[in-house]
Amino acid sequence: MSALDQIFAGGALVCGLATWIVPPLLFAAPWKERPRTSLAAVGRTIGTLVIAACFSAAGVLLALLAFAFAQNTDLAWYGLLAIAAFWVLLVTGSYIGSQCSRGQPNGTEGR
Repeated sequence: MSALDQIFAGGALVCGLATWIVPPLLFAAPWKERPRTSLAAVGRTIGTLVIAACFSAAGVLLALLAFAFAQNTDLAWYGLLAIAAFWVLLVTGSYIGSQCSRGQPNGTEGR
C-alpha cells in the first residue's frame, strides 16, 4: 500500500469525523455572539449545514479515490459510515422534531 492510498483512505475518515465534530463546535463557539434576529439564527444554521455538506462531499470523494486506487479501504468505509450516519440521523431528527411540533398546541387557537 503506497502512501497516497493511505492518504485517500485516512482523509475520508478524517472528513467523516469532521462532519460530526465541526457543526456542534460552530453552534457552541464562544467567540461568536448570539444572533440578534431570527433571520441571523437561520443563516447561522444554514451555514453550519453547508460546512457539514462540504466535509461530507470531500469525504465521499476521498473514499471513492481510495476505492479506486487503494488495496486496504477499511478507513474509507469507516469514513463513509460516519458521513451516512450523520445525515440519516439529521434527517430523522428533523422529521421527528417536525412531527412533534405539529402535535403541540401553540396557545393562540383560543384567541
